[in-house]
Amino acid sequence: MTLLRRVTALAASFFPLLFAPAFADSDVLWKIVHDKCVVQTAPCLSVNTAEHYAMLKDLRGVAQFLLIPTDKITGMESPALLDPATHNFFADAWAERDDVNARLPHQLPRDGLSLAINALQARSQNQLHIHVDCISADARAVLKADADKIATDWAPLPDKIAGHEFTAIRVKGETLGDFNPVLALAKSLKDPAKEMGDHNLVVVGANFADGPGFIVLTDVATLGMGGEDVQDHSCAIMH
Repeated sequence: MTLLRRVTALAASFFPLLFAPAFADSDVLWKIVHDKCVVQTAPCLSVNTAEHYAMLKDLRGVAQFLLIPTDKITGMESPALLDPATHNFFADAWAERDDVNARLPHQLPRDGLSLAINALQARSQNQLHIHVDCISADARAVLKADADKIATDWAPLPDKIAGHEFTAIRVKGETLGDFNPVLALAKSLKDPAKEMGDHNLVVVGANFADGPGFIVLTDVATLGMGGEDVQDHSCAIMH
């Protein structure tokens, strides 16, 4: 069997489970990364052993990738995320944006790329994963209009996005650098150990009047509404 056929067969054996009903195996992502990717890379596109994560193409969408830690970290509620020694996975996800661009006819504009983690009650898998994909046209329009109203302290976003009433902050810079969105959210909560799991967390590239940066969004998930709702897996903004 050729390498391509082996990879295809391996992927086929795992991927149907990823999109099965919510009552299916919630550890599929962990099994893919731990049992396969860290051993032989495939079906992941790449594995960064230094930063402890892998990049996996999601079957949904033309260009959606998942950044998945290679260590066992269940999700937003994980105590590991509150440890300053844990890698800044959002910074890593932004650095891997070329994986998304490679699937598109031309490079996404800065404010067209979004990184999203769904809250505990809005996810189906019990392994942390960041959805790396195009932002929806509606979400992009709202954030473009509100960008220069967003401050460096958490405050309600003036407008809803996909039914979400987000709280937002701005971050300046070409990259996230040492700014960790997870720790920034934790600092804003009274009891992070208990509250983090209820939160969606989203990072979107931005072009502010005074230079490039990011908009960070969060809200408490309700009715299964996840941070991924700001994304468009068909990547219509590229058409």
